Amino acid sequence: MFDTETMAELCVKQGLTGEAIAIYRRLARATDDADKRRLYEARIGALRPATSEPSEPSDVTPMETPDLRVNRQGDDVDIEWRLPVDVGAPALQMLVLRNTPEGIAAEPRTLPVPSTAGRTRVAVPGLHSLRVAAGRLREGRFIPIVRPSLLEVRGTVGTVLPDARA
Repeated sequence: MFDTETMAELCVKQGLTGEAIAIYRRLARATDDADKRRLYEARIGALRPATSEPSEPSDVTPMETPDLRVNRQGDDVDIEWRLPVDVGAPALQMLVLRNTPEGIAAEPRTLPVPSTAGRTRVAVPGLHSLRVAAGRLREGRFIPIVRPSLLEVRGTVGTVLPDARA
């Protein structure tokens, strides 16, 4: 994902206001121009009432059910999930794209988890991008319940796009 004003406004037009706010936050943090920073912060303020989002995301923000959060911390990926309490055999499924000397390598991973809500950290050296879904295992097959569209992790900051609920 490219963080530009155009991309943020495209997100707004598509109804992805939370993603637009996230782009404007990253733009505001990245600029050295105080006028631009004020412009981005004003746009965030104008968009926020429509979404009722807090000014900054935090670990104490309650999660909906179902929900999934994915954030990069260096070479680690933090995954937080919340599934309905009646889900049996909860699991996470990941498609990890890693940079290798031969190019991009795709690594599918399925991780059974002990409960319907929790948090885990996964080490992924050379991470290019990642797709994660939370759901259940049934007869050896993963059935997704919630998944964000894509986590781009090309820099030090990951981007989580809004949920595409299954």
